[in-house]
Amino acid sequence: MNTEKKSTEDTKEINGAEEQNSEDVEELAREIEETEVQIENELQDLNQQYLRLAADFENYKRRVNKEREDSIAYGNEELIKEMLNILDNLQRALDHTEEKEDAKSLIDGVKLVQKQFLSTLEKFGVKPISASKGSEFDPMLHQAIEHAESNEIESGFVLSEMLPGYTLKERLLRPALVVVVKNKE
Repeated sequence: MNTEKKSTEDTKEINGAEEQNSEDVEELAREIEETEVQIENELQDLNQQYLRLAADFENYKRRVNKEREDSIAYGNEELIKEMLNILDNLQRALDHTEEKEDAKSLIDGVKLVQKQFLSTLEKFGVKPISASKGSEFDPMLHQAIEHAESNEIESGFVLSEMLPGYTLKERLLRPALVVVVKNKE
């Protein structure tokens, strides 16, 4: 009987262990299911964040493209407004000379317009390049269109300026076209 009793106790113990294992398995299954739900929610949140970020980036790209197009289209607006003032003054000078037969008034009016024009260009960073007679020839700023001999000036120096050159801030817009003295040899 002792063996039967022991066998019954062993069976109870095994059944208890199986029940405990079954409860543990069920709890683990619940924990796994809860974890899966949490992961799924986090995944959905991250997906929503990604979609918002992608939409924001697309909007940013569109806005930057629009600003760039506007900058290209209207970048010279201030310069053009200033040039319109010069055009108006040139028209006034021409109108004034039609009333008078005096050429001096036309010349004075055109000189004033030229001065205003240069002043406007300087306001936007345009500066004339010095290419006066006797200045040293600089191939970075001057373009020699002719060579001439001279007794007054050394070789390699500017004899005369044919067309003025200009820089925009530090960038060369147009080189000054000059005649350069060459050796008599």
